[in-house]
Amino acid sequence: MSNSENLVKKPIQLRIIFILNALMMILPFVFYFVITTKDIKIGNLDPMFMIYTGIAYIVSFAILVFFILKRNIMGARAMFIINILIAIPSSAYIGIVVALISMAISFTTPVKDFFSSTGKLGF
Repeated sequence: MSNSENLVKKPIQLRIIFILNALMMILPFVFYFVITTKDIKIGNLDPMFMIYTGIAYIVSFAILVFFILKRNIMGARAMFIINILIAIPSSAYIGIVVALISMAISFTTPVKDFFSSTGKLGF
């Protein structure tokens, strides 16, 4: 079998999961900047929760990439659940929606096939 036959292409659905979760790392910092510079008050939410949320999303994204590289779909799905838990203290509803969308996409056939294949990554 040639090297090109061993390559398994990433399905577009997996790319969508990757991009959505990468955006989640940036959004809390953008919201923090807007909230603090415009002096916006959101209930009794401390703006520092946005910073903590962003840092937690960075760590969870790194772990998600690890699980994708190891082709561990259960680990990736666990990270989506953890992302929901990360979003709760700061009321990051966008993060919850992204995690739910990512979870749903992880059940599509192309994504399941990617994780179950044994070829080398097409990254």
